[in-house]
Amino acid sequence: MARPTTLIALGLVSALAVVAAAQAAEGRFVHPADTNKDDRISRQEWTAYKLPAAEFDKADTDADGLINGPEFVAWRQTQD
Repeated sequence: MARPTTLIALGLVSALAVVAAAQAAEGRFVHPADTNKDDRISRQEWTAYKLPAAEFDKADTDADGLINGPEFVAWRQTQD
């Protein structure tokens, strides 16, 4: 028979997996530059992460001052 602590640990791991899957399904944008975890990268976060400052406006295609997931992916594809 499994110990209660083992069952609790398995339950927590399962819960975390469900949360991660839900976030992925919601289209969450996860990038280390997004230090406030709002799923967007501000100009300040962009430059603090040492991304090229001159590229921010190119990446911000909707000109809202924030880089969202699709904008970042599109910008990144132009860098290769």
